[in-house]
Amino acid sequence: MAINELVKILKQVHEPDEFRLSPHDLNHGLYYIWKLDGVTRKDLNSELRYLRQEHARFDIFINGQYILEKDYIVEASGSKLLVKFKKSNFPYVLESDDNIKIEGDLDLLWVKLNQI
Repeated sequence: MAINELVKILKQVHEPDEFRLSPHDLNHGLYYIWKLDGVTRKDLNSELRYLRQEHARFDIFINGQYILEKDYIVEASGSKLLVKFKKSNFPYVLESDDNIKIEGDLDLLWVKLNQI
């Protein structure tokens, strides 16, 4: 693999991609469900994809506190990303005014469309 390919991959992995989630369903029996609309997952080079485990693709923060991957489930469908926080793992209630952010391998769709 050439150096320029490694530089491209590192740039893609380390792009500043931070997005704020919005409440989707806070009354679900098992989860606090938050969503992010209008995004796609970045696709890494196929030769390296197997080296980057799924849980390493995202970091999630609630009011600035890092949340472990065992405390949530991420589901993607089309241009919607759902994050389901396991209620049983939280000693507090998540509310609509909590600041929940996700950082990771995501692209806003409107950015991609504007770059074409």
